[in-house]
Formats: sequence, C-alpha cells, structure tokens
Amino acid sequence: MGKEKVLLDLYLLIGQSNMAGRGELNNEDKTPNSRILKLDENNSWVEAVEPVHFDKPDIVGVGPSLTFANEILKDDSSSIIGLIPCAVGGTKLERWIKGGDLYENAIKRALDAMENGEIKAILWLLGESDSALEEDALNYKDRLLQTIIDLRIDLKDENIPFIAGKIGDFLNTNQYPYVNTINSAIIDLKDKINNYDYVETAGFNHIGDFLHFNAYAAKELGKRYAIKYIEMTHEK
Repeated sequence: MGKEKVLLDLYLLIGQSNMAGRGELNNEDKTPNSRILKLDENNSWVEAVEPVHFDKPDIVGVGPSLTFANEILKDDSSSIIGLIPCAVGGTKLERWIKGGDLYENAIKRALDAMENGEIKAILWLLGESDSALEEDALNYKDRLLQTIIDLRIDLKDENIPFIAGKIGDFLNTNQYPYVNTINSAIIDLKDKINNYDYVETAGFNHIGDFLHFNAYAAKELGKRYAIKYIEMTHEK
C-alpha cells in the first residue's frame, strides 16, 4: 500500500476452524482482487486470496470470508475491503471473552487495522468446541452476549453489526451432543441485543469428517453473511 492512506471497509473475522476454513483449495481461489485486502500474520495489508486465515498453515483452506468480500463488492463496487482474520481452529468461547488471549489479539489487530478504515461488521462462527460439554453449551448465550457488548465497547462503536453463523447440524452427536443448544442460543440472541443477526447452515455438507464445511458450503456461507449484512445495513 506504500505511503498512500487508503480508507478501508473493515470486517473482523472471529471463530474457530470453520471461520478459518478447511475447504479444498483450487486455482480460482488464488486469484486476487485488488479491492480486497487482508491483514496478514505480520499485520501488513496484502491482497487477499484463499486461504485468508493462517491459524494452522498445514490444513487451512477455503472459508467464508473471501466469498463474503466479493459479494459485498457486487453491492458496492466502489469500496475497498479490509479483512481482519483472527479465527483459530479448535478454540472455545472462553478464549474469546474479554481477557482471553484470542479476544485481546483480535482487539489489537482490529485497532491496528482501524488506522486505515472503519469496522463495518463482525462475522462470528464459533461453537463446535463448546457443544461438547453441557456446562459450556448452557452458558454460551450469556457469554456470547457479553462478548458482543465488550467487542463493541473496545472497538469504540456500540452499534457494529454482529452476524453469527450457526454451527453445522452434521456434527457427530456422540462427540458434540449440544449442537442444538448452541444453535438455539445463536437464534435467541436476536431478541437480546441490537444490530445482531445470524445465518443458517442447515443442509451444508462437510469434508468427510462430520466437522468442517466443504468448500462449496463455506462459500455459500460467505454469500449468506453478505446477504444478511446488506439486509441489516440497508434497512438503516
């Protein structure tokens, strides 16, 4: 980007492996768009290609965020998008609440990014790990509600749109018996806080492990995030 100040529309990407992406990569996923940037692991702005995240370089793949950005550009071709990837596979909500290491890292990266733009929305996709134990699942709604409040306060905008993705209904219920509890919490929060909504994932397919969305599902999820964001912001 050189010395020129570029004003970016920033999107903070939080979650675990399905936000980071585990879908199979192909050549078209490597084609950059000069209007879509990402904040890389060195806090430098680079053109975004898949994989957008870098949490586990050996297995990270296609996630929803790059498709989301492309869909947003279709709605507003004049914008320049800055993605802030923060997701880390296998993590629980306890690390994403205020004071947790991943929460604090996300805030730091977002504040650094805000030197070049404005946070337009937070995209959230996390809950698989919290669906393994009843206590985690039952407390998920209240903890996520407080996390949304804290994120908005720390990012100095109490009305940032927050869009959560429901977790896959294909998860192995022996290992993750409280999927429905997590997804119900995600739905219920719509009545608890402003500028919050969620996107559906029912019927999505996995990569063969009953845990991770395949590339098609991840991209479809990206489209749904974009549709929801446009709905939320165009209503204002």
